[in-house]
Amino acid sequence: MAIQGRFRLSGAAAFSKVFQQAVVSADASFKVLGCNTGQAHSRLGMAVSRQVDRRAVGRNRIKRIIRESFRLHYLRQHKGQPVDVVVLPRPAAAAICNKRLFDQLARHWSRIDERLRKEC
Repeated sequence: MAIQGRFRLSGAAAFSKVFQQAVVSADASFKVLGCNTGQAHSRLGMAVSRQVDRRAVGRNRIKRIIRESFRLHYLRQHKGQPVDVVVLPRPAAAAICNKRLFDQLARHWSRIDERLRKEC
């Protein structure tokens, strides 16, 4: 199941809102920013640059993993308040296997949820 347009963060205003009001979770592979949203559902934004992986195949793999992990956590299991999330992969992510990327993202989703609950 692909993530539909209403679950995507699009436009400079939406991204800048997340960057300004962000709760951050970071490690060697990802920097994940999140903030509570006024929307009815959670939304995902990504910025995967050529610095992460020179090859489009590698960047697309990372984007697919991010979308699938987001879909499983926020669109199927998430019971809390909807959030806007921006994921910024780092170059180290290109060398890591899919399973480890999924595990790292799951930890980031949990951290973001926990930090947003504390903020409220």
